[in-house]
Amino acid sequence: MPTNNSCNYGGSCTIRIHSKSLTLLLAGILILLFSACSVKWTEAIRYGSVAQHEIKETVDIDIQKRLIILPVTLNGKEYRFLFDTGAPFCISGELQEENNFKIISKGKIVDSDKNKKQVDWAQVDSVFVGDVLFLNQTAFVGDFEANPIMKCLEIDGIIGSNFIRHCNWMIDQENNTLSLLSSINENGIVIPFNTDHQYNIFIDVNFGRARVKNILVDYGSNGSVALSNEIFTTFTNKNIIDAEFSERGIKQSGIIGESVELKRKLTFSDSVRIDNLELKNVLIQTGETVSVGNQLLSRFQLTIDWNNKNLYLTKPEKEATRIGLAGFRLGSSTDKGIYVQSVIEESNAYKSGIRPNMKVIKIDSLDFENGNDFCDYVEYDLKDEIYMQLIDSEGKKLDYYFNKTF
Repeated sequence: MPTNNSCNYGGSCTIRIHSKSLTLLLAGILILLFSACSVKWTEAIRYGSVAQHEIKETVDIDIQKRLIILPVTLNGKEYRFLFDTGAPFCISGELQEENNFKIISKGKIVDSDKNKKQVDWAQVDSVFVGDVLFLNQTAFVGDFEANPIMKCLEIDGIIGSNFIRHCNWMIDQENNTLSLLSSINENGIVIPFNTDHQYNIFIDVNFGRARVKNILVDYGSNGSVALSNEIFTTFTNKNIIDAEFSERGIKQSGIIGESVELKRKLTFSDSVRIDNLELKNVLIQTGETVSVGNQLLSRFQLTIDWNNKNLYLTKPEKEATRIGLAGFRLGSSTDKGIYVQSVIEESNAYKSGIRPNMKVIKIDSLDFENGNDFCDYVEYDLKDEIYMQLIDSEGKKLDYYFNKTF
């Protein structure tokens, strides 16, 4: 994502992020699409409408690994869709095979790990969210089996930005509800937003004396705040944030599912401010996109006002505490089984001897040689004290006990 930075460190800093990418972030998924058909995806994505003029509907949602899953009905059957303001509307290949929706465009995707794949764009005639009917929505056909984490979530599609823009939405994660509205009460802190041809939502966020403009609001990311390497380095050099942690290994965050080398910085910061709302204990890391994910967004009740291009944030009653870092990420593959993909070098996990590529036999009560699988780990919430049994490079089984890093 190209940047155009303008900084004055005697006072304030403004960093402009000009987004020309199409992003789908699930633990860091990024998609860039290039159309190669008679109807360009940039035109097709503008299709669609909502049937009702007056809308007031509330649906129950599941929160799974800091991601919002909501029920969606197609052709009389209910499915699980991810709510994602940083991605376009998407359906699984299985849904496309079942319903044979009309293909209106084709294109190539390049995910966050720079892997490429050809995809189809389909026209979905009717979709219900609760009793609200959406007509002729354009969706790309995705493969949710390729990435192991996405496979474990068992989602059938994504309610994305070109779909979301048809009405207003109130996201209340404390009460596990999502409301669709034609009109809203303008309560809370008012944050103007910009949008692009894909209907992504971008806001400005302050970091100490600096301001980063056009940060993607991404409910499809279960992370907190992601900054480019350039911005992160600038902020550390100017003592706006402190670079505390370095994570190394591989990542498998792209929707295509192939792994690539990972090198990133992480830190906690008390300098983040949205409008006049000061936020403490915010996890910041380097990433492929400049975004705010649901780890931070879940602190608020948030309303998206598409009529006036505003977000309304209800100030949280309590300040968020610092989350503990496990210090490692696990992955799964046919040849390696369940293994350590990356480790934070300053973490207790690293100090205990855990390294990338070590095979995982047990983690806490999960035993991967006796009945448990990778999806059990994805659904599992690690406690502050962690036990792991791993196989090292010499084939020895070793036990590790350590605490999360705070």
